[in-house]
Amino acid sequence: RGTTNGTQVALWDCHGGVNQRWTATAGRELRVYGNKCLDAFGSGTSNGTAAIIWDCHGGTNQQWNINANGTITGVQSGRCLDASGAATTNGTRIQLWSCNGGGNQQWTLRT
Repeated sequence: RGTTNGTQVALWDCHGGVNQRWTATAGRELRVYGNKCLDAFGSGTSNGTAAIIWDCHGGTNQQWNINANGTITGVQSGRCLDASGAATTNGTRIQLWSCNGGGNQQWTLRT
């Protein structure tokens, strides 16, 4: 629930809190808290790179494609957002991983 740069993104039961309200922008950012973006840590592109929040700066490591098949892929890496270890428990960390069609790489947008 932290708002500081570098906070790891994690799965959690939906509760409607501000920390679960992500906004997709025309610049392919996924924003939370108004000024923080989903970010591939250290501009990483390899499997296991942590998905974190960071001040928005327009870098390609903060740009994401929301795909029709339910995946979200990094513009820089081409890798999917992935729930580590295909886990479903609260606190499971979100990372980049090679896209494999698994349920742990499928995301649903709610309005």
